[in-house]
Amino acid sequence: MDRRKIIVPLVLASIVSVAYFSAGPRVPMDNDSTSSLAIAEKEKEEAVNEVEGGFGSDITLADGNVINISEPTQWKPKDFNALGVEGRPQIMTIKFTNNSSTDFDMSYFAIIESSFASDLSSSCVDVFELDSGVKGLPDDPIIKAGESAEFLWAIVCPAPEGDALTLTFSLNESDVVTLTSTVK
Repeated sequence: MDRRKIIVPLVLASIVSVAYFSAGPRVPMDNDSTSSLAIAEKEKEEAVNEVEGGFGSDITLADGNVINISEPTQWKPKDFNALGVEGRPQIMTIKFTNNSSTDFDMSYFAIIESSFASDLSSSCVDVFELDSGVKGLPDDPIIKAGESAEFLWAIVCPAPEGDALTLTFSLNESDVVTLTSTVK
């Protein structure tokens, strides 16, 4: 008797049974609110700490760290082609002070949402332009305990001057800051 006729079906049956009994998605399925995985995901989402404050003022996070995001101002880049899209260029100075006893990773810093009063479907676009010193995060995004970092962040907003501008910043896995200003 040919061994392949026995071994091949057994191997395939083993693979199928392992996949059937142990594999599957490790994310909650749609409308799943009762499984331990769904509950853990919900708790993780609820762990987001929304911090309030204003542009140009010190904002203290839950861990004692302080961030100050300057009021967005009109900006003229040295390389106009760096903008990539039409709109009103805005620039901000970000200053972060690590008052905690552990290092802080600024790699999570980003504008995760932007909106305007005149058009809720539009959003700002990040701009990085080395000629003007706008390169995004510091070269070393790890801010040591007791130290500070300052860097420039620029955006282009497709909105008219004076339009209400709301920006939501992600600072780390759990802290977000939403600030409101106007387009300059």
